[in-house]
Amino acid sequence: MSQEEKQHFLDLIQQFDDAMLVSHAPDGELRARPMAVAETTPEGDVFFVTSVDSPKVDELLDDARLLVTFQKDSKYVSLTGTAEFIEDRSRIQELWKPIWRAWFPDGPEDTDIILIRVRAEEGEYWNMAGKTRVKLAFRGLRSLLTGTEVKPPQSASAHGHVQL
Repeated sequence: MSQEEKQHFLDLIQQFDDAMLVSHAPDGELRARPMAVAETTPEGDVFFVTSVDSPKVDELLDDARLLVTFQKDSKYVSLTGTAEFIEDRSRIQELWKPIWRAWFPDGPEDTDIILIRVRAEEGEYWNMAGKTRVKLAFRGLRSLLTGTEVKPPQSASAHGHVQL
């Protein structure tokens, strides 16, 4: 892993407003749900806001391992890590977004609010936007015409796996 790949990954996750948070249910099955991103840190950690009574909280208390996936405009990211819960009212106030009032009518002072901090451990990204997308389209067309396998463009900005 190069520093360029790591920085590209960290820059990519800053671009997403929404994600899918995947946790382990009590029966061992995986559960995914859409979540609004409250914040991403320069180190790759991601914050979400949720209700303390949410089933995902119980799931993460039983097994803190999780996966977060992001997708937007031909950019794809997966992030694995562990969950940490934060009940700090000043931190909740700092991250508060007015749209959340739909779920928390009492605002950031609502005692039902808890933050989930995803302590990032590793990530992977696929950036098929811009020139990379055009190259992939040409390679796909060539593959169809010649019957050969599609080889995705190889560059640190197109695909990478990083340890955080």
